[in-house]
Order: sequence, then C-alpha cells, then structure tokens
Amino acid sequence: MFKQASHYLGFLKCLVRSRIKNRSVPLIVILCVTNKCNLKCWYCYGEHCKRLDWLDFTKKDLLGIITKLYNLGTKVLQFQGGEPLLRNDLEDIIKKAKSFNMIVDMVTNGTLISERRNVISLLDKICVSLDGPKKLNDKNRGEGNFNKVVEGINIANSLGLSVRISAVLTSDTSFNDIDWLLNFASRGNMLVNFSPSFDFVSQVTGSSFKPHDIADSYLKNLFNYIAMHKNTGSAVQFSALSYKIASQWPVSYSKRTIKSDDMLGTYTYPHCYHGKYIFFIDSDGSLYPCCNFWGKAEYNIMRDGLESSIQSLSKRGCQACYIPAYLDRNLFFKGNLNVWWNYFKQVIRGNI
Repeated sequence: MFKQASHYLGFLKCLVRSRIKNRSVPLIVILCVTNKCNLKCWYCYGEHCKRLDWLDFTKKDLLGIITKLYNLGTKVLQFQGGEPLLRNDLEDIIKKAKSFNMIVDMVTNGTLISERRNVISLLDKICVSLDGPKKLNDKNRGEGNFNKVVEGINIANSLGLSVRISAVLTSDTSFNDIDWLLNFASRGNMLVNFSPSFDFVSQVTGSSFKPHDIADSYLKNLFNYIAMHKNTGSAVQFSALSYKIASQWPVSYSKRTIKSDDMLGTYTYPHCYHGKYIFFIDSDGSLYPCCNFWGKAEYNIMRDGLESSIQSLSKRGCQACYIPAYLDRNLFFKGNLNVWWNYFKQVIRGNI
C-alpha cells in the first residue's frame, strides 16, 4: 500500500509540473504490445482475431518506446493487446518499465494467467476481463472462458496484486449480471469497471462489426443502476458522478462523441484531458487520444516519432463522450473532490 501511495505521489508531482508548463505530458499511457489474441470476443474494437498478417513491435522497439516514455514523464503504463500474455518476452518488457519506477498495469483476458504467474507477479496491478456469470460471459467471450478467467483472477489475488474486473455492457447485460459481478468482486477486495460496447472504424478489410446495439433507454438505465450501486458502497471502480453524467447523454448513444460545433442546450460535461495527459498507442504504432478515434490515426510513432506525435496530436474538435472510464479520468484531472476522494480510498485499500 505504501509503495503504491508513493508512486501516486510522484504522479501528482509530475501533474503539477505539467500544469505549470502547460505542456502535453504522457502521464498515463496505454501501450498495446501485440496484435495477437487467443479469443474472439464479438464486440472487440481491435478485431485482433482478424489481424492475421499484422506485425508486432519487436522487443527492441518496446524497450525503446518505454525508455522514451519515461523521459517524457510517463508515470502509469498499462499494457494491452490483443492479449499481452501471448508475448514470450513480456517479462523483460515489464522489468524495463519497473526499472523506471513506473506504475505498471496490464489488461488481460485472464485465460493465460495460470501459465504466466511469474510474469503477472511483476505487475503493480492487473485488470481482467469478465462480463458476468458463466452464461453471459461465455456468450460474449467464448465457450469455456469463464472457468479459466475465474481461476486467473484467484491466482492474481493470491499473488497480492490489485485486481480490477473489466465488464463490457451489452444489450444482454441485466441488473442481475451487474449484481453478480459486484458480489464476486467484493469477496476478493476487487473493483469492477463497467463500460459499454461501441461501434468503431474498422482497420481490417472486409469487416462489418457493429457491436453497439443497446437501446438508449436501456443503456441509460444500466448507467443509473451502476451509479446507485456506487452510492451504496458497492465495488464499482469509477465514481457515481461518471455514470450519472453518462446517463444524461443528450443525444442517442449511437453518437459516441460531441464536437465543438454541436448544439447541446444546457448539457454540461467535464473538460477532456485525453491527448493532454493520457495517450493510447496501438500495436501498429498508431497514436490516439483515446479509443473514440480508433481507426482514424493522424500519427504513427514509428513513422513520425514519439515525442513529436504526442505534441502534435489533436482531438479534432472532440469535446466529450459518455465512456465512464474517460469521464472519470477527466473529472480527476479537473480536480473534482469527490472523484479524488474515491481514488484516495481505493489507493489506501490497495484496490488500484
């Protein structure tokens, strides 16, 4: 707990310095380390099961990227994929980030944890994908997935890691599924983050994925139900305010972002800091402020350089979205005291 707290103190010091200098600093970076995945989740915006001929970063590439990120001020580095545990050299890559005293996180589908205990034991925290009880989870992520994931979560817990569960909301998600996830998480001092599936610009030729099929009224009800749970002390990771703002989205949820020229009446939203303090690097080198820009990359760090890409990146008029994870980060960087208190409690409890 004290080690994590000191890490986050360093994060806050760097944030203050970047505010004073008014400069884009990649404090939080999501780095996708592979195009490959061993699952075929039907809503996956990365379409990793179809990236059959895509080349991965080499180990040398990743070690160099991590070094550059450290020099630019990165404090939190989250490894994603595809499935990051498919990389045989991931142990060396994590150790490189740890040598820079970064907070090292990973998002995984959980099915390979039992085989890669030595790798995940190096992490500070881990986020495992689980959409609900067996029937719902395996419908979304593949038959037989549930048992492997639960085993992986239990192993991560036994290693003393801070464990979060990532659950994707779809039209099949029920209130009972949300209850089940929160009860499951509370038994292991874990948290659950809930985010909806969404449409995206495909990067794979011939793809016609359209994962967002939730009725507006139903998604609004799911957001409100999660906010209610948070207010009663349940194991929801993000603030109730984030879900309340998401539930008040003034247009159809099929419109995922609000641009500066959209007429919204009295709707208010937190200022967005993605592309200022938070950056997303896909496994082909594409740089994004967040996943809302998926498939529409302006810069590629391998072609255009990492630092110049970060300093040149823009949100192209995007002002807001309804993804709770992004809202929560934006409220944090805005200095919302309720959100800060939520994070403070989670750090003290060893949840994040």
